[in-house]
Amino acid sequence: MAKTKKERKLESLRRQIGRIGPDGDGLMDHRAIEEPVPAQVAPDGRTMAPAERGPFGRWLLQQEDAKGLVGQLAKCAKADPAFPRDGDPDAVRARLSAVMAEGDMFEAVDDAEMDWASY
Repeated sequence: MAKTKKERKLESLRRQIGRIGPDGDGLMDHRAIEEPVPAQVAPDGRTMAPAERGPFGRWLLQQEDAKGLVGQLAKCAKADPAFPRDGDPDAVRARLSAVMAEGDMFEAVDDAEMDWASY
């Protein structure tokens, strides 16, 4: 029996979702569908060295327009006068611990650290 158009669309969607999952198991990671933070690349097209891209804290403050948790974290960091602007990811985690932030914010630091390190 031939499949209907709706069944074919559903099958196609399941295949696409399966590709997004970490093990092809169909479980989606919300980070896979969020827009990535714009890359910071050196003028010659190479990835910036840590000294060129600056401290993690200052980079994070510039991400307030980012989608998802990273953007929320950046907005909260900008409002916090004691935020470690020249700090590394561990300094940011320490500040989050000091203010008893929710677990999602620690996940956002992990995501932001990966983005920052990839530049």
